[in-house]
Amino acid sequence: MIKYKDTRWMYLVIPYNASTGPLSTLITLQILSLGGNAINVAYAISLSNAVLIPASIIWGFMADRMDRKRQILISLAGTSIPLMVMPFMNSISLITLNYAFITFMSTASTTPFNLLIMESAEKKHWGSLFSKYSFFSSIGVLLGLIISTFLVLFLRIDHIEEILGFVVLATLIIGIRILPRPIITFERTAILHHKESFLVRMKHLPMMFLHLPNFHHFKMFSPKRLFKKPINYIPLLYLGIVLFYISSGIFNTVYPAGLYVKGLDKSEVLAVISVGMIFQILGFRLSSNLLERKDERNLAYLSLILRGSSYIILGIFAQLFLGIPILISGLIFYPLAAGIAYAIFYSSSTTLIFKIVGERRQGTGLGVYSTVVGISLFAGSLISGYITHYISYGIDFIIAGALLLISSWIFRYLEEG
Repeated sequence: MIKYKDTRWMYLVIPYNASTGPLSTLITLQILSLGGNAINVAYAISLSNAVLIPASIIWGFMADRMDRKRQILISLAGTSIPLMVMPFMNSISLITLNYAFITFMSTASTTPFNLLIMESAEKKHWGSLFSKYSFFSSIGVLLGLIISTFLVLFLRIDHIEEILGFVVLATLIIGIRILPRPIITFERTAILHHKESFLVRMKHLPMMFLHLPNFHHFKMFSPKRLFKKPINYIPLLYLGIVLFYISSGIFNTVYPAGLYVKGLDKSEVLAVISVGMIFQILGFRLSSNLLERKDERNLAYLSLILRGSSYIILGIFAQLFLGIPILISGLIFYPLAAGIAYAIFYSSSTTLIFKIVGERRQGTGLGVYSTVVGISLFAGSLISGYITHYISYGIDFIIAGALLLISSWIFRYLEEG
């Protein structure tokens, strides 16, 4: 039996997430400050998203072979160094490559942190510890956004990133002392058998490979299966989630850039994203209560309508206005979309995925899911730059919203089935 041990190490995720949480917004503003455009931003974000697939595979398999503490420390070191050298990245290309490397290294800690929770306590304590870990992670991201909102008034963005790098370095030094070495070592498959561990793991990185899928595994998306009940349940569920992630890539990649181009200063851009994070924390508290009383498919359907409608409204404002109206609409509708609606959809859809991968052939189903999610994020991010550059930010946001409304129809169809 595992002895319940000291879990002070979980406080490390607060400064760590405070350093990595604001990065995508800071990178966006940094690229625009250097004269870049929406396509440059899209290249940076899409490359980062593309890196997630090989990073998930490599670091996932390493987690089954490497000491947890060592892998987390490697992740911290590999995240801190490229952040600290950001002031020396004097071109958009170098910033893009450096950001991709940060993404690759930060991914290394995702699975070991989750497994460390399971290895640090008896099973009866897992639920509360995963809830605590998730809350600390969200608070860390929020603190990073709030601090960056104020620092950007006085410092260049690359200097803020350098400070964040030193914060990660300090976290590494403390981690050497307080990160435990597990008494008993679990393999990653243990995550799939406990709902809270699965939800937290997929929240931080919606990709997990137990083994690599092959072409045969993707035949579930053939027209013969898509239109025939009940065997179309899983491929349609995946398709609805794919549309969600494509839409998220299309919207989230350029939304901070859109705020900046439409007249907000850097601090106001970060403030809007910060408010969205506050509502996301509240949304996860709300969703845990809703899931106890409501059907997951119905919650996913309603949350997609809320998120899609909010995107469309933000697109209309971006198409028609500049300055203050953009700020006001951002402070109202972005928290609804990225906060409340995202939290409810994530919780409900991931619960549905958990029920699927908990059955037979879990490795196959999870591999297919992870692959299509990764491709969707990459595709959405890449497409967004071209839509924005050649058409407009407003149309980009409206397209993202329309995709979510299509996704909501799929979940409605699943509910009726």
